[in-house]
Amino acid sequence: MSFFVPTLKQWGYLDSIHLTLCIVGSRKIDEFADSDYSRQGWEIFAPNLTIYGFDADQEACDRRNAELASQNITWTEKHIPLALWNHCQGASLYVTQHPGCSSLYPPNDVVIDRLSEYSDRHKLISTTQVATTTLDNFFVNLQSPIDLIQLDVQGGELNVLLGGKNHIIPDVLAAVVEVNFVELYKHQPLFADVDQYLRNSQFTLFDIGQKWHGLRQGISLMSRQHRGQFVWTDGYYFRDLIRPDQNHHLKTPDRILKLACLADMLSFYDYALELLGYLTKRYGLSDRRYNFADCIIQSLENNPEAVKHGINTIPFVTELRKYTYLS
Repeated sequence: MSFFVPTLKQWGYLDSIHLTLCIVGSRKIDEFADSDYSRQGWEIFAPNLTIYGFDADQEACDRRNAELASQNITWTEKHIPLALWNHCQGASLYVTQHPGCSSLYPPNDVVIDRLSEYSDRHKLISTTQVATTTLDNFFVNLQSPIDLIQLDVQGGELNVLLGGKNHIIPDVLAAVVEVNFVELYKHQPLFADVDQYLRNSQFTLFDIGQKWHGLRQGISLMSRQHRGQFVWTDGYYFRDLIRPDQNHHLKTPDRILKLACLADMLSFYDYALELLGYLTKRYGLSDRRYNFADCIIQSLENNPEAVKHGINTIPFVTELRKYTYLS
């Protein structure tokens, strides 16, 4: 749930921006409602919203596209039956007992056979050849940059990132990336590999999502402190476009506003507030398009919990009040 975006919409600040989201591994939308961006409030950006979904599952893409067509959506969204990778030469898809666990990496029996649930879900059923492409190749003529990318491709997240390293990833503002701490698939990159690549690309890890564990096969004994071996989670990464010691081509008011919206939509309210405050203090005196003082104050005052905790009186917010008469 967003905090500032509804008020930004009300005041017309969203009229001048267009958000583009890319979901790689979009068949998960069929399984998890929280993977469906249209159910998370992103439609508030319509019609200035474009969503691209990629998955090797043709039927899942067709089903999702048909569902969208029947809904008469007011934004642009399409799901493409292609596997994104770090090359365009095609690859083997290892189909598992649970379709959502299929991967371009083969299941690692040495590991999964020792973990409850994973041994069945990741059991190899068949192998098939699929077409692959890269982010850079598919979006070679992309007009609007991808602002947020979500990756859930069962161990192949780093390869997808590498496939967009020349043109697409340098423009991305935020990334939600599934990361593994256990080698469920043979030779797959783990969290350290993905994290190092993203940090070297000037992304900052802000938080992780729900932690998923695995218990030893046939053993249901666990302690209160530990629920088994830490297997995987989602990493939430953002650009830090207001660090004074970093220069980046994305460091423009419009991109920082987009970043604030993404942070807000992903429930990082403090970062969204910091970014909106930065824009107000840096540009708000000379350009009303970036004066969000009244918008910020209204958002805070309309939230009972924020008022209860006295957020209106903190120095950061108090300082913004001097800009309210301009907006």
